[in-house]
Amino acid sequence: MMGMIFLWPIFMLFFLALPVALALGGYSLYRKAEQTGGLMPAARQETATGYTRACASCGRFLQEEWINCPYCGAEISPVTR
Repeated sequence: MMGMIFLWPIFMLFFLALPVALALGGYSLYRKAEQTGGLMPAARQETATGYTRACASCGRFLQEEWINCPYCGAEISPVTR
């Protein structure tokens, strides 16, 4: 029982450090989201390369005349052409 008296500072540090760490983690996520335009920024219609289509399988941008995705090999459906 006397050995437990020396452990209470360790328990107190743990229970005080846990909420502080969670608060700092949440704040850093908030700051990062603020810098990048939000947690879920709006999808851009065009990229700097000018491609507007994306592969349904891998999500990479495609040129208009491509029939298959050169990255994953998926066939481009006529709906996305």
